[in-house]
Amino acid sequence: MQNIRLNPNLLNVPLYVAGKPIEEVQEEYGLSEVIKLASNENPLGLSPVARAAFEHALDDAHRYPAMGDRNLRRKLAALYNAQHNAEFTPDNFLTGNGISDVLRMIAQSFIFDGGEAIICSPTFPLYRILATQFGGKTVTVPHKHFHHDLPAMLDAITPDTRLLILCNPNNPTGTLISRDHVDEFMARVPPHVVIVFDESYYEIVEDPRYSNAAEYIKQGRDQVLLLRGFSKVHGMANLRLGYALGTRTMIEYLHHAQITFNTGDPVFYAAMAALDDHAHIEKVRALIATEKHFLYEGLSELDLTFIPTAANFILLVDLPRDSKFIYEQLLQHGVIVRVAAGFGLPDAIRVSIGTHEENEEFLRALKDVLHNSNGNG
Repeated sequence: MQNIRLNPNLLNVPLYVAGKPIEEVQEEYGLSEVIKLASNENPLGLSPVARAAFEHALDDAHRYPAMGDRNLRRKLAALYNAQHNAEFTPDNFLTGNGISDVLRMIAQSFIFDGGEAIICSPTFPLYRILATQFGGKTVTVPHKHFHHDLPAMLDAITPDTRLLILCNPNNPTGTLISRDHVDEFMARVPPHVVIVFDESYYEIVEDPRYSNAAEYIKQGRDQVLLLRGFSKVHGMANLRLGYALGTRTMIEYLHHAQITFNTGDPVFYAAMAALDDHAHIEKVRALIATEKHFLYEGLSELDLTFIPTAANFILLVDLPRDSKFIYEQLLQHGVIVRVAAGFGLPDAIRVSIGTHEENEEFLRALKDVLHNSNGNG
């Protein structure tokens, strides 16, 4: 490689570390039963209706994607128009191979010539990774009691600021930004900054104070992008589909960064079916709501500190033992969680909300690790 010219931006990019796969833990520890509560996945899986739509679309697997993208964007436009009394069209939407792909398009479109992206800490690490990949600078604003410090983020804006990304609810804290706070923020943000609302977990939120960025786009604000996907409540994490909502002018520009045929028609048709399967959506939402409080009670009984969540995961902080020690001991018990070091919280652990049986097993294993394991952590 010494004679090959490399991209210096890529040499500085930290690698994204995903949750440990079940098969890897089974192999490493010789376990037959392993539960994964590390990646905020849907514990009930894909809707049967969506699965049937996906399988039906495989009849054309030998052909390149045709109308799936357009049909999904039509459906999304109708859905958002009904929800917001708006006049969105398919041209207000951009699809990608997961929200991560849409984020890549945004970073590629706006982070150039050393442009800045403002994020909070902790938050989803991909924001920093993508800004670095495209030669940008990440400006990190510390959290305020595990919430976004919006006034401090506004103060961090400079003429070089290109993006300001708000993960709402935030990953890994699970905290949300209320509508009132977002309105105050949006009234002050300068027009040269693109505000990206990553609402990956929005279907799970129960709090009526939750902000909805679609309203700003309805008002015609070109600088606002709303990102959502199908990985969480729809259980399509392995199929990879996300989308952006923006003004038609903004979306038309972002199309220049879209890779041709980035998602297949079976995925689009599964997504359309998933949107219509309201019974499955409500079943998932109800499970998460119930099991969240079950975990709250169990963690409280263990005298552990956690951040109340608006999402499908819980962040444990101020742990009585080293987070990596707890993580590794849980692996030996066949339970995969996530050390939050990659998010900027090395002393915290994030656990996804699973089925009742999975959550019971997690609490049993955690109790054993905290009370019976040797080692000073």
